[in-house]
Amino acid sequence: MTAAPSPDADQDPLIEQMRIRRAQLDRFLRRALPRRRQLVNASILFSSAAALITAAPAFGGQAFTAGLTDALGLSVPSWRLLCGLASASSVVASLASQLLQTSHVEEKVSRALAARARLEALEQGLVLGQFDRRAATDALLLCIETTALLDPGLDHPAGGPGRSR
Repeated sequence: MTAAPSPDADQDPLIEQMRIRRAQLDRFLRRALPRRRQLVNASILFSSAAALITAAPAFGGQAFTAGLTDALGLSVPSWRLLCGLASASSVVASLASQLLQTSHVEEKVSRALAARARLEALEQGLVLGQFDRRAATDALLLCIETTALLDPGLDHPAGGPGRSR
């Protein structure tokens, strides 16, 4: 059963709740997407740097490391410096990968994007009179339930209670 289009969608409390939730998800995504991108990029960059740093003496051999030691005016063999840099790069890459995994950023971003799309579809369905209000309300409640644990501040307006900073 479909409902008639709402005479004034801007006055509909159900649609307003959907818009509020989408705005909350948008705020979450504005923070989470750059964080995800930074962690992925750091992991790729530093793991690649570790590989390149270790590859240089492996392919260049003793002549390369001796030349690098002289060029940099080092008092210790350059391979030691290269090994230290490669090790540090590997640790940073590993930390970035672990932060991405343990904070579940990928899963949270995927869930938020899916919920945001669902809310937009629900809102349009209500505005166009294609959804029953009861079914739309149930879908909204389910959406709230599945996104409630994405971020502790998600259920509160920006800067409101529940924000930790």
